[in-house]
Amino acid sequence: MSKKLQWVQYLMAGVFLLVILGLGYSEYKHSQVVGHSKYRFNLAMIGVESGLTFVSYDPAEKSILAIPFPNNLAIHSRTSGEYSVSSLYKLGAYKGQGGMFARQKIQGFMRVPVPGYVVTKSNKGSIKSQLTKALLKVVWGHSETSLSRLDALTLLSRTSGYSLREVKEDELVRSGVISNNTYYPDRLQEYVGTRLFDWGIGATGITAAIINASGENGLGSDMADFLTNLGLDVVMVRSASETEALETTEWQVNDQDSAMKLSYVFENLFGLDSPKIEEVSGEYRAQVLIRVGKDAKELF
Repeated sequence: MSKKLQWVQYLMAGVFLLVILGLGYSEYKHSQVVGHSKYRFNLAMIGVESGLTFVSYDPAEKSILAIPFPNNLAIHSRTSGEYSVSSLYKLGAYKGQGGMFARQKIQGFMRVPVPGYVVTKSNKGSIKSQLTKALLKVVWGHSETSLSRLDALTLLSRTSGYSLREVKEDELVRSGVISNNTYYPDRLQEYVGTRLFDWGIGATGITAAIINASGENGLGSDMADFLTNLGLDVVMVRSASETEALETTEWQVNDQDSAMKLSYVFENLFGLDSPKIEEVSGEYRAQVLIRVGKDAKELF
């Protein structure tokens, strides 16, 4: 083999390696799961025609909680009114955001962050088999999803190794969460309780105060439900005056260490900007202060 040919082969191998590394970095950069292994991860498995299942991976207990919602279940959205679960994907698809829209509305009525979604064409078989097939399609790039391939591979491993508990509709009915094809928010929050508690976040023991500066009644309490279900200790919720109204939600923390601990919640899950690092006033009795703006309506 000539030296010139060897040089060309080395060059091609180097280019191939750079492409692989570039793709790997891109996948890691857009990952929602990798690098956050101690935190609970929630996703919506959305059927194009029908069927929507909330899936929660708990790395602390190495377990999966799956809640398939009845197709005719009516849910209420602050921004879109009332719709049945089975219509969510189609409604969002009119604007080219079927999966994202359905994910957002499930997140809103459950009051827990649902950063992930994957769209499926079939709801046949067990929840575990549906989930496995859906994640495999993500790996091969054949799905509408918010997950990266690295996310899908990680969740495939968890799906295989974790125990899975499926919550049947009759259990939700007995708990009073669902009645006459309608869900009851207060009962849902009682049912969710510690089932979706994130021990990775709860272990921080961080306290939070919330000021509703959105002008939307109840939005501060909705955010409090979110943070409580996540594992934070919400010690205060109050409304701001009209002159203090905000378009964009802001958060403030006492120190950089707390900011790093909470960046996963407020930046990764809620998509907020970086926090203001400044001592939170003693009147709030909290380590983090969230001023809820009008944009927070989109969470629900």
